[in-house]
Amino acid sequence: MISKVFKKIDDAGIKTGTRLLCAVSGGIDSSVMLHVLSDFGFDCIVAHCNFKLRGAESDGDEDFVRKLSDKLEFKFLCERFDTHLYADQTGLSIQMAARELRYNWFYEMAQKHNCSYIALAHNSDDQAETVITNLVRGTGIRGLTGMKFVKDMLFRPLLEISRHEIEDFAEANTIDFRTDSTNKTVKYSRNKIRHQILPLMEEINQSCKTNILKSVKYLSDTELILKAYVSEAANKCMHYERNKTVIDIAQLRKTAAPETVLFEILVAEGLPKSLAVESVALLDAQTGKSCRFLNAEVLKDRDRLIIDKNIRPANEGITEIDEDNLSLFDKYGITVRIINNDETFKIVKDKNIAFTDFDKLKFPLIIRHWQDGDKFKPFGMKNFRKLSDFFIDEKLSMFDKNDVLILESAGDIVWLVGLRADNRFRIDENTKRILVLEKG
Repeated sequence: MISKVFKKIDDAGIKTGTRLLCAVSGGIDSSVMLHVLSDFGFDCIVAHCNFKLRGAESDGDEDFVRKLSDKLEFKFLCERFDTHLYADQTGLSIQMAARELRYNWFYEMAQKHNCSYIALAHNSDDQAETVITNLVRGTGIRGLTGMKFVKDMLFRPLLEISRHEIEDFAEANTIDFRTDSTNKTVKYSRNKIRHQILPLMEEINQSCKTNILKSVKYLSDTELILKAYVSEAANKCMHYERNKTVIDIAQLRKTAAPETVLFEILVAEGLPKSLAVESVALLDAQTGKSCRFLNAEVLKDRDRLIIDKNIRPANEGITEIDEDNLSLFDKYGITVRIINNDETFKIVKDKNIAFTDFDKLKFPLIIRHWQDGDKFKPFGMKNFRKLSDFFIDEKLSMFDKNDVLILESAGDIVWLVGLRADNRFRIDENTKRILVLEKG
């Protein structure tokens, strides 16, 4: 076992002496891992979580890991969590609450103590259980590739070692450990897989665990092939416009598996998997349909999908700008200046610049986003026009509409920022002062 672990660590390029934050529960896996890493000469800091879920048994685990750390002369860190309270506050299950609490704390401690990696004691049996769990959840090929030996800061030195090998090693080397009484219950899904589902699968094929792990290797290679194909497809069908991702549906449909490619593109763009799954249905939806999760939204706009990962809150307020605080325009990337209307003045035709009669304005000015029912008199026109109709003429998507800023004076629109000024505030022969607004 030792030679297998050492070779895998060496192949991963992790050198002895590297400082590791070792997650140690006191169970057989983590206790064996700590002894092995100690023998290899790693600079270990032991991190133990007391979730206070098993009363005196939890405190006994903490005491055991503290003494083990002292014996091996490693620094000991411990955090006690009110797991039930956190689960109630977040709406998570106890298992998920504990997971979130420990990983957040592990990353915090690793950073604080300058650790290169966080060592976790997952073994090959855990890997098989994880793959079955992900298969049931429907996570796609990514979930079926299981856990990685090294991923970012997470390091799993025993990942290719079976639970049976770990038990034999602990017995041969008289390594003490604690047994979690909840490991035998089938209340939790992972234990149900361990104690009920895998034994049934082994009745069908005794080599099922071995075969699952072989499949993990095959699927990991397949994932690499998929990533290369998706990257090539993304280069053909995806581009960026004003901080938004745009996908050409016609080009996407030329790929071998449009729905799968779209899912992978969306996940690669940082969208939650749940939103990516829901967004696949937009391929056959009508224009204007969208999916949203938190601050991210995917919109079907004619023959393309538009992804906006920075949706403004629906309750975002307005900004009032008085005559003596024109510097607030800077917040919106708009520069302002007041000039006299004389023979040196010349109008520049640029939709990003608005020239308005300063004395026609009534302060405070308002900057806000557009609303249904808004109307204005476009520069050069005498009649009112609904903004919704104007946006259609300008071929703006829903996202573009939502990004449009309105400059308003006493309830009247002065400027659709970066699009069109209002005719009512135009410069005429009586204009003395001009407010020049320029969108950067």
